[in-house]
Amino acid sequence: MADHVAVHRSGLTMPVVTPRFIDNAWRRGCDFINMDLEDSVPQHMKGYARTLIKDAIANVTKGGAEAFTRINHDLVLADLEGIIWPGLAKVNYPKAEYAEEIELLDRIISRLERERGIRPGTVEIGANIETSVGVANAYDIAAASPRVREFGGAGGYDMSRDLGVEMFVGFDQFVYGKGEVELAASALGLEPHTAPFTANTTGSVGDPDRAFREAEAARKCGFRVGGGLHPNVVEPQTRGFTPTHEEVDEAQQVLEQYRQLEVSGETWSDTDGKIIDRYEAARARKLLEWSELCAARDQEKAEAAARVEAAGA
Repeated sequence: MADHVAVHRSGLTMPVVTPRFIDNAWRRGCDFINMDLEDSVPQHMKGYARTLIKDAIANVTKGGAEAFTRINHDLVLADLEGIIWPGLAKVNYPKAEYAEEIELLDRIISRLERERGIRPGTVEIGANIETSVGVANAYDIAAASPRVREFGGAGGYDMSRDLGVEMFVGFDQFVYGKGEVELAASALGLEPHTAPFTANTTGSVGDPDRAFREAEAARKCGFRVGGGLHPNVVEPQTRGFTPTHEEVDEAQQVLEQYRQLEVSGETWSDTDGKIIDRYEAARARKLLEWSELCAARDQEKAEAAARVEAAGA
């Protein structure tokens, strides 16, 4: 989806070595599937795992999801040789700490795209920030390649270990790092991949109510990228990152009122205690554009899933 705004509201990270996960991935309704070669794959299976990606791409994308793969920080060349095939949308690189790492990824991916008949620039790079060094170098990392189009992180297990803090607490122990990567993304015109704090003191990765609250709060803060580890969170995330009918109606009313302002020559008005001006009009326009993109993405996935079902029938 490099040619237009990507819609990545929901996704699942799953070990590529577990057939039942990969075989059923297309049924989950995700915007993307992140096939994992890293933490969920034992060391002795790393080589085998990377040989599975080429066939798995076709499997996980049957229902309209995009195919991502998370590689190993220390096995870059071998992993990229095994995964860069037509249909792969993104390489997720864990524990990014220096711009030079992203530049190396870019060079290798560019070579493999040429060799394997993939349009140049197709494969994105997810530069995942998971250490304090990565946070300190966030801007340079995000600016290192045009393949980096979404940028974020600075939370999660690896970050908690790096900082020596508890993972599941009732306060936002990652607030500073998340703010740094968000600002870097915004300064470079990238899609920030982060979320406001939503307490999780149990460690549950499959709580649908929490997934919805976090996604909805993230969208209202201007963020639009989700993802998780459990199928229970897919639908709530998709719903939470999608504007409601009421919000769409309100945005349309704001634009209509602003059009009337323009005709009258006024710059702002107060309607039922709500200010209508060019800033509110811009916000309304952005919400409507995102709503249309979400609807198009949902239609695309529904049609893909229907084709698979019809072929199976």
